[in-house]
Amino acid sequence: MNADYGAPTELAGPLQQRRALYQPRLPPCLQGATVRVEYGDATATIDPTGAHAVAQAFPRTYGQRLVTFLTPDGAAGAGKAVDERPPIRVGVVFSGRQSPGGHNVVWGLHDALKAYNPQSILYGFIGGTEGLFANKTLEITDDVLASYKNQGGFDLLGRSIDQIRSSKQVSAAMTTCQDLNLDGLVIVGGVTSNSDAAQLAETLVQKNCKTKVVGVPVSLNGDLKNQFVETTVGFDTVCKVNSQLISNVCLDAISAGKYYYFVRLMGRKASHVALECALQSHPNMLIMGEEVALSKLTLMEVINKICDGVQARAELGKHHGVLLIPEGLIESIPEMYALIQEISNLHNNNVPVTEIPTQLSPWAAALFQFLPPFIRRELLLHQESDNSAQLSQIDTEQLLAHLVEAEMIKRTKEGRYKGKKFSSVCHFFGYQARGSLPSNFDCDYAYAKYSNI
Repeated sequence: MNADYGAPTELAGPLQQRRALYQPRLPPCLQGATVRVEYGDATATIDPTGAHAVAQAFPRTYGQRLVTFLTPDGAAGAGKAVDERPPIRVGVVFSGRQSPGGHNVVWGLHDALKAYNPQSILYGFIGGTEGLFANKTLEITDDVLASYKNQGGFDLLGRSIDQIRSSKQVSAAMTTCQDLNLDGLVIVGGVTSNSDAAQLAETLVQKNCKTKVVGVPVSLNGDLKNQFVETTVGFDTVCKVNSQLISNVCLDAISAGKYYYFVRLMGRKASHVALECALQSHPNMLIMGEEVALSKLTLMEVINKICDGVQARAELGKHHGVLLIPEGLIESIPEMYALIQEISNLHNNNVPVTEIPTQLSPWAAALFQFLPPFIRRELLLHQESDNSAQLSQIDTEQLLAHLVEAEMIKRTKEGRYKGKKFSSVCHFFGYQARGSLPSNFDCDYAYAKYSNI
């Protein structure tokens, strides 16, 4: 783990310096010295049929009452004086992949704790969950935060992709909470991280540990939301940055007039990023994983739909275009999903990578051999920490471009296509936006999550 985490740094340039001056706005219900809340009905699952299973999995934490923040009432007193409130000890950890706005969560939490009682302490765990397990901390102060306000990345503390899943990991996390006498532990991350937070919260209640666990939805995928959480921190920024890049590509496509750009965007289970970017940048085609899965389209059916679009545009004298796809598209295609699952099972059974192709079922082996060598190699990569395929390392856009080109050559030979030779350029916009300066919305949204207690 890097010893430089949390060290005061000089902001890189005028843009970063100007961005650091922005003061996030707060909603009226979080302004003032006190916060008024109203307790409502017990929480429930979105799908009533799953309520029993969830209640069994979380017997001690399921069904807690909803809390609604109310507009401050001037007639209500300010509560206890600051010096009468007991100081609070809280830890915060970055878990999962970085997303714009994460630093403002820490900033808002720090300001809230100090406003509650100046003696309160906020610990940041260095290196993500590894630091949580090993009790490697950094006390968050005004000086530490100065270089990270409204800045992108997770470099204040660093992060890891380790989950809090095994008994050993849960035990290590609980030991750290007890050793530091933490009143609260804040886990900043996406779907997997918040699932781990929910399970850890249940375990700590079961073990009579006083630490309260809170998950903060910070994820560029925008896939952790419901009727109470409209979006995740970072989604707005990522979509705006990617949309600008896509718009540049669109102009390049029009200028050259001879290339089709295949652009892959982040989005494992949901196509939210691809859809929002399409709405902002207006590409020629968008393939949504959800629609492919719902329609049960095969790989070649997807290819033919793209080719039909290329052919239709050629008849209008247009030999260029831009196509957006989510990184999870490859798992949305039924036969590709089944192939990935077979490979995953062989990985789980410790089958050597070199022997996996020979142990696939006949149909899976046939599909595997049909794919280009670079895709075969990428499908065999070792899994993520949550046993899922490394979708970000699978060049789905190049696979589609390769197969579309082959189909267009076939159509040309058959006399069905009479346009210019098909040419493609591929891009993966997966990392360019993750460390971006957060938008005003994400700055406000992240800071407000912990701006008051």
